Amino acid sequence: MKEEALLAAGLTFNEAKVYLALLKLGSANVNEITKKSGVHRVNGYDILDRLTEKGLVSSIISSKKKVYKAVNPERLTELIKEKEYLIEKALPELKLDYNLTPKKEEVYYFHGPDGVSTAYMMLIAQKQKWYYAIGGSGKVRQFLKHRHYKFLKQLKKQKTKVRALYYEFARKTGAARDYNTRYLPDKYQNPMMIDVCGSLVCILLATDEVSAIVIDNQALADSYKKYFELLWNTVAKP
Repeated sequence: MKEEALLAAGLTFNEAKVYLALLKLGSANVNEITKKSGVHRVNGYDILDRLTEKGLVSSIISSKKKVYKAVNPERLTELIKEKEYLIEKALPELKLDYNLTPKKEEVYYFHGPDGVSTAYMMLIAQKQKWYYAIGGSGKVRQFLKHRHYKFLKQLKKQKTKVRALYYEFARKTGAARDYNTRYLPDKYQNPMMIDVCGSLVCILLATDEVSAIVIDNQALADSYKKYFELLWNTVAKP
């Protein structure tokens, strides 16, 4: 969880390992830091320089040796705020470039937890009253971890109501506790889940990893909504 937080703040994997090691050591030289973190000594100096530039590490000369010390982790929130500021400042021009580009693509492919989280954000951006989910099992939630809670929080914030069709076994796991849910027979279970909101259809696949295909097509979305209603009125109620 700590490494995930550091990665979310913009650190690389090795930077996160070095910073976490330094937090435990208090203060140390390069040899001690690389030994504790498991990062190769050759890369140690470059990583410490980058962490220093980010304001997460300070250094002093002690007994003719350079000693490093981790800065208070609260600096991480400042890093995130700085990134948000830069994005907000650039956003008007980025949106202008986006709107000037002819909309040729209607199909988007995403891979991995961060990619699928982006797909979910696209669905949320539809700002619809209703959100539909077919074939839920809880696997996507496991892959997305904290990202899924961010998704739920945003849905609640904009008052989007979720109606979900989960598989029967999910009654016991509590995976569907946040939604208005009915249940499909377990014998039809498969790794695919379909989410629909506004004009978007999101096809999610959770196997060894998680991926998503988002299709922007109102006619297709409306068809899936009708399919959802058919299943909703047929399967087991809570």
